[in-house]
Amino acid sequence: MQVTLNKTNQNKWYKNTVVFLAPLGVIYLVSVIGVFTANEGAFTFEAFVPNAFVVGAMTLYVLNSLLDYLRKIKG
Repeated sequence: MQVTLNKTNQNKWYKNTVVFLAPLGVIYLVSVIGVFTANEGAFTFEAFVPNAFVVGAMTLYVLNSLLDYLRKIKG
């Protein structure tokens, strides 16, 4: 079984991982802004720690990227 992609599918996969990253970035930024708003704009390190919702989005990002890679191997 082949586990590497040809150059065309590899480029498509890289582009898809960047596209999949955009919603994750938005979710993280909204989370950080929400913490700043709740703390009345106070700057704390904890504001940048991902909450459970962001961690779930990160997990979905990894799974989507892996599934995309596997589909490109099969196809």
